[in-house]
Amino acid sequence: MILMKKLYKNKEFIWALTKRELKGKYKQSLLGKLWIFLQPFSLMLILSFVFSQMVRLDSEGLPYPVFLFAGLLPMIFFQNTISSSANIITGKASLIKQKFFMREALVINKLFTEVINLFFGSLGFILILLYYQIQIGIYSMFVLIIFPIQLMFMYGLMLILSSLNVYIRDVEMLTPLIIRLWYYLTPVIYSYSSIPNKYKVILALNPMTGIIDGYRKALLHNTVPDIGLLLYSLGIGLVVFFVGSKLFSKLEKYFSDAL
Repeated sequence: MILMKKLYKNKEFIWALTKRELKGKYKQSLLGKLWIFLQPFSLMLILSFVFSQMVRLDSEGLPYPVFLFAGLLPMIFFQNTISSSANIITGKASLIKQKFFMREALVINKLFTEVINLFFGSLGFILILLYYQIQIGIYSMFVLIIFPIQLMFMYGLMLILSSLNVYIRDVEMLTPLIIRLWYYLTPVIYSYSSIPNKYKVILALNPMTGIIDGYRKALLHNTVPDIGLLLYSLGIGLVVFFVGSKLFSKLEKYFSDAL
């Protein structure tokens, strides 16, 4: 409730930061904001060729590009957001030293910016669905549950990484390596259902497993996602959100001195 009040109070500032970041990111690019769509789409094409033609991974009876894109989009969203979250505070030292400044606004701004990128990137997914004539059904409404779980989990991680990096700069160097490993331990290019049972237990410990598998079941198979996996992702998300909020609140008092 306190966070929502802060968000409402600082909504104009957050929106101004978001617009500036979006404009600055693509300002010197010839294709501009078209890269929001091209990045996941081109990666999907490359991976689809490799893993459907050369390696031939199981795609749950679906065209591999559709199967891949459904997991790739939310994972790219996760990767892009978390991998750059460590320097959110250290990269804005001049703002942090100002009094009466909501430091969480910088974290929320980064998350909000990537949500917008995800929205435009999703247009490519819609085109793929239309091309393969795949219709989404009523169970796609589960996305309205899955997406907030992912947001909560990511926001908590961002708070932890951004606050710790102010005092331990190794966090910024270590985060991209962990995120790269995390990608391969998440069923993005392969199907969770095709994994041998003895390894499923290990993959299930990854909260992103339930999220990615949930998106596919809801959007592509029009079935109820694995409730057990989703509840686990929700539980981890709540813990990470709580720990991140408490840690950020405790450490932000000394940000100015550390920077």
